[in-house]
Amino acid sequence: MKSFSLFLFSLVRVLMLVILSGYFLQMVEADGDFRTIYIIFAIPVFIVSHFIQMSNVRMNVRVVCSSVDFIMISGFGFLFPESGYLYLIFFGVLSTTVFLMYENKKLLGLLSGLFFAVWVIISLQIYAQTSVFSLSSNIVNGMFVFYGAFVGSLIRNFRNAKETISVQYGQLNESHEALQAVHKQLREYAEQVEQLTVIRERNEIAREIHDTVGHKMTALVVQLQVAHEMAERDAGKAKEVIAVCEQLTRDSLHELRVSVRTLKEDGRGMSFHEVLQELLDEFSAMTQMETSLSLNSDSSAIPSPLQPTIKRVVQEGLTNAKKHGNAGVCLVDIQVENTEIRLTIKDDGIGQKNIHPNFGLINMKERVAEHGGSFAIRSEEGEGFRIYITFPIEQEEVGVSV
Repeated sequence: MKSFSLFLFSLVRVLMLVILSGYFLQMVEADGDFRTIYIIFAIPVFIVSHFIQMSNVRMNVRVVCSSVDFIMISGFGFLFPESGYLYLIFFGVLSTTVFLMYENKKLLGLLSGLFFAVWVIISLQIYAQTSVFSLSSNIVNGMFVFYGAFVGSLIRNFRNAKETISVQYGQLNESHEALQAVHKQLREYAEQVEQLTVIRERNEIAREIHDTVGHKMTALVVQLQVAHEMAERDAGKAKEVIAVCEQLTRDSLHELRVSVRTLKEDGRGMSFHEVLQELLDEFSAMTQMETSLSLNSDSSAIPSPLQPTIKRVVQEGLTNAKKHGNAGVCLVDIQVENTEIRLTIKDDGIGQKNIHPNFGLINMKERVAEHGGSFAIRSEEGEGFRIYITFPIEQEEVGVSV
């Protein structure tokens, strides 16, 4: 479509220049008149200049061709004063071409100034030779020049706007394709995150079961094997072992219930303080060990990623206090500061001088280390057992609710 429009414009422009030149040729009366030679020379000059300007050449070459056209058209005005202001139609064709091809305001201003100068000079020449000055002819033919310049400017602006729209459309398509690629990548990332979340949850469940129930079930199997061996040799001893097995089974069921409750999202809208208090109350009711919880701040100040770990550590600390220390009282104290959380678990159990960390203590230490925290234990015989844990927190994390 663009090539056809350019071809049509070129065809109309050439035809107008040739037809106008032929019209001036009819004005020549005598053969061999200089003006006949001028017209015959002007027609091929117009045609060659036209095709050079319409081709893909440098701007300075086009300016030279336009200047040649300007000179040849001016010659028609000077050589044919009897035609009046008909030469201005030539300038109308030229103005359309000039304002279509050039955007340089200085160049357009220069050509416009030269046109007005030539227009005035030729008008004075016509008046000197014919003693006639026709204002209406000047206005009518001059308006054709202005109209040509206006049309050329409109076509140039339309062409530039079309090219700009084409470029923007291409950029829009590229942006759309890029957005589609990013969307696809984000969707893939979302699927990967979902898969990793599922894997993480499965690993967490597996670790909870392994940490709470697994080691008790292992001890239960060992005790059952011992009971089987003692059944025939020492019935009393076998009964004691079976009693231990029964207690291990109860403990395992309790740990399983607590673990499931810990992993399950709390849909009752309980605060973390209430969750911990419920844990202590249930443990106290089942073991007859007195428990106490102290928290110096709103539980919402504890970052949500730390809450499951703190609950699990407290749970393990209560179990150790009763199981290994035979404690009657266990105190849990949580101090929330600007940059850290300090957790202390202490009991009045039997204590021991030489501490050999069991599976539960090792697991607690590993959980604390995952959050960059510190873990320490203190104990003396007859003075109970103490666990000191510190979790670092960032300032902006304070205030995150469950």
